[in-house]
Amino acid sequence: MLCSLPAVVAAWPVPASAVTATQLRTRISLSADVPYQGYAESNVDLNLPNLPNLSGVIALLDGNSDQYVWYRSPQQWRADVLTTAGEDDTYQTGAGTYQWNYSGNVLTQVVGNQPVRLPRAADLLPPALGVRLLRLAGQGDRFTRLPSQRVAGIDAAGLRIAPTESGTTITAAEIWADPATGLPVQVELFAVGSRAPVLTSRFLDLSITRPPLSVVTPHPGPGVDTSVASLPDATGILNGYGPVLPSQLGPIHATASPPGLPDVAVYGAGFARFAVVPLPVRAGTEVIDAAASVGASIPMRGGTAVLVRTPLLTVLLVRSPGGPVYLLTGAVTSDVLERASASLLAEEGF
Repeated sequence: MLCSLPAVVAAWPVPASAVTATQLRTRISLSADVPYQGYAESNVDLNLPNLPNLSGVIALLDGNSDQYVWYRSPQQWRADVLTTAGEDDTYQTGAGTYQWNYSGNVLTQVVGNQPVRLPRAADLLPPALGVRLLRLAGQGDRFTRLPSQRVAGIDAAGLRIAPTESGTTITAAEIWADPATGLPVQVELFAVGSRAPVLTSRFLDLSITRPPLSVVTPHPGPGVDTSVASLPDATGILNGYGPVLPSQLGPIHATASPPGLPDVAVYGAGFARFAVVPLPVRAGTEVIDAAASVGASIPMRGGTAVLVRTPLLTVLLVRSPGGPVYLLTGAVTSDVLERASASLLAEEGF
């Protein structure tokens, strides 16, 4: 009887929540300060090709991730990613970020700030992912309630976001959250032409309680190696490799660039946004050559281009004659990026 209790509880009907779509949206958007601790799993199926220096990101965005998390606030949290060799931990503290590598027995303090960074496993946790999707949603997107369902013991209320902007590969984002606190407990992302979600993240175990400070503070034991790593200067890496990007590409207007990166631009609105990044000649050549082995070459007046498509993300690499390599990427269709790159080359006079 005791062994059957979890199955009985899981099958018990979930009471409908009276919270409206607008109320739930507001509560989710304000949930960043809600403390919690638990165990979550995520599954991403983007079918990304191997590209230079991105093996860690590709593994994260094309497979399963299991992680324990203890979250006190946006400035104090810890996420442990389970690996075949043990675990890799990330600590966010008032003194900065720390990375713990179990197999190497090394604790590394990461020094410096970056206006942009590559994705990490903690970005796939339901609370972080749910809030980010709400921030990306456009003003005209449709928000509707979904039937409640039980997730990790929480009778979660569902919210569906349906994009209205044309050109995006995202057909819907579905978020289930604790109706009282707005904490997202499960997130699913659907792409064009896919009936099953291409990204799923959910808690298997969850307690909406504040973990002790000692749990989110690194305490290296005897024999643990410690090191300090400085983040590279992103402003020096991503700036100065091409002309100033135009305020619009065809009919698509630019939004605010990341702070400190005037040579990087984001275009479009809602889920139909895409980024344009100028790459240094050497790094850009390596990436475009690697992409050519897995992507499709696109004939383009005034330049050469390679297109890499996945169910969700689209990447277009464009090389202008004698100029830099431009990387255009976003959850948009290939037509959007091809038209944008043609406009970009036209702006340069090619």
